[in-house]
Amino acid sequence: MKKNVHEQIEKAVIVFLLAYGLHYFAYFLRARYYTWVGELPISEGLAHVMLYLGHLYFVVAMLIYAWAVKKDRKYILGFLDNGLSKNIGFGLAGALLGFVLMGICILAGVISGTLTVSHSTVDLGLFILAIFAVIIQVSAEEVESRGFVFGKMYEEGVPVIASLLVSSFFFSCLHVAKPGFSFHALLNIFLFGLLFALSYFYTRNICFPCGIHMMWNFTQDFIFGMPNSGTPSALSLFSTAAKDSPVFFDQTFGIEGSYMATAVAIIGCVIIIAIGERYRRRQKN
Repeated sequence: MKKNVHEQIEKAVIVFLLAYGLHYFAYFLRARYYTWVGELPISEGLAHVMLYLGHLYFVVAMLIYAWAVKKDRKYILGFLDNGLSKNIGFGLAGALLGFVLMGICILAGVISGTLTVSHSTVDLGLFILAIFAVIIQVSAEEVESRGFVFGKMYEEGVPVIASLLVSSFFFSCLHVAKPGFSFHALLNIFLFGLLFALSYFYTRNICFPCGIHMMWNFTQDFIFGMPNSGTPSALSLFSTAAKDSPVFFDQTFGIEGSYMATAVAIIGCVIIIAIGERYRRRQKN
């Protein structure tokens, strides 16, 4: 029994460090790309979108790993086996949930008087490019944190609870360099990582957490013009003025640093577990 626990801990540590190494290898390559973008004579909105596109470095790093290590390929490219229509269905369902979760946070902030939303102008071509850019960003993070870290640990013998917790902690570690990062921000990112991991565990389709994550980020950044994990928005359909409030909005980290986001993440996890367990019981029966 002790040997089995030791092996599980060893497996979790190895997967965590391997994923962390792959991430930061791509991170240092991306740093040069960021420098290049900063030197280009382009608009602030285009530069903002191009920073999202920098996550292609993480996608490429994971694809190279999948090509080199055949036994782990399924954790990175497993979504290809689900079929296009099924992936689109799960992706759209996740996007709807992500929009609802962020919408609840924004609506609560508006009702409380913390947030004031007004119309803005946006370049339609850039806005469409932003959709693609955010899909790239969340796909990289979901494949890393859920497909690889959670998937590899769980499939190779690490208990589901440990796999969920470690993959969520890994996800929160990816945000430590963000502006305004704090313990509360760490807690919220961990909880949303847990929400994404639970949605992947129950659906076995990475497109579902990708959809939730994508629409959560896109709504707060490119629709309402608020910071995404501390990174200010530079291109949005609406402009949102905000008062600093620990309940509804953190002035630096945005909605993701608020207690409202904490509550929404916890409620989201409870709903996913309730629906997922009910579905599993129906499958068994």
